[in-house]
Amino acid sequence: MKKPISRKKNTTSAIITVIVIVSISAAAIYLYNQQKMSGENTSQWITSGPFSVTNGTYRLGDNIFMVVTGLKPTDIGTMVIYDPKGGVFTHVPFNGTMKSDFNYFFKPVTEKPEKLCTPQDLVGNWTISFQGTSYSPITFRIINEWVPGAQAGAEMQPIPSPC
Repeated sequence: MKKPISRKKNTTSAIITVIVIVSISAAAIYLYNQQKMSGENTSQWITSGPFSVTNGTYRLGDNIFMVVTGLKPTDIGTMVIYDPKGGVFTHVPFNGTMKSDFNYFFKPVTEKPEKLCTPQDLVGNWTISFQGTSYSPITFRIINEWVPGAQAGAEMQPIPSPC
């Protein structure tokens, strides 16, 4: 004699099936969007050896993201970031024997070097050189266009005294 299938078991099976289908669909949509975004951004990377920045053009208020992957043990030196006026914005040491991969980000602001008094002083070509190595410099540009919402914060910043 066969046992009748319980209504509770059918409901549980249906719920599990729906959850699995929704999960697979969500994962497929996520992976598709990640692949699409990855394909769009790859052509924008500016690279020199193991050093890369995510874009060649930025707006005022943007963060500049650097990715360093695959430093050799002999890669020991300093990244020097130069502003559009040729001044040193910052130094970032690196040592491939200590760490072969790392990320670094910075936001060009008027508070840092004394020669950059207004947001327009940030506009232009920036250069990142890799002292202690033979890697070519990376150049990127900041354009005179604001990231939405960033201009209000910049206007509130005090202008450094040497300006």
